[in-house]
Amino acid sequence: MEGHNPRAHSGRQARRTQEERSTETRRRLVEAAIRVTQESGYANLTISKVAQEAGLTNGAMQHHFGSRDDLVLGMLDALYPALDLASEDIASKKLPIKERVCIVIDQLWQIYSRPEYLVIWDVAFGTRSDPQLSRKLQNYQRDIAARLLKQVMNQFADVGLTHEGAAQIFYFATSCLRGFAFQAVFAIDRRRSDVEQLKEIVCERIQAFASSGSRRK
Repeated sequence: MEGHNPRAHSGRQARRTQEERSTETRRRLVEAAIRVTQESGYANLTISKVAQEAGLTNGAMQHHFGSRDDLVLGMLDALYPALDLASEDIASKKLPIKERVCIVIDQLWQIYSRPEYLVIWDVAFGTRSDPQLSRKLQNYQRDIAARLLKQVMNQFADVGLTHEGAAQIFYFATSCLRGFAFQAVFAIDRRRSDVEQLKEIVCERIQAFASSGSRRK
């Protein structure tokens, strides 16, 4: 074929393969770091332990994560991803408030109910003596919360829920979900019923905002 350069095509393939290998290596290192923290605690999270757990060298670890702070933030990305709550799809369907609440709470609970989520508590407490990393974690948490709050507001944009009202309900719900998840530390296994009760409370609060908004019109 005129103008076809097999070497150029081969080079693109090689670059893609290298990117894939790099992504896979980062994933292995992050998962190893989570396991080390689960088994030994954040205080014992070291580059050498993570590299050994991942079956890689210290050099590979330092190549992909320039510092321990970078590794910790990589762990949070894996443990606490910003969810896509599919707000446009739900808004277009005009689902009842209760059904929307169930969808939102269930999707948030998918984050908090994972056993690995408890690593976040360990990291949060373990970084209190490191002001620089602690600030990074706080900023990370605020960014995640802001994105999720915006998505939640999109879910209920048509029911008169103000930004202040949405924030109150959102932070109340996420605080409860974190608490339910933390119960696992004490082997308390009634979290599913707690989540169902939370859905009822959130639904009542949103309906109250919707009713007050209708009265103001």
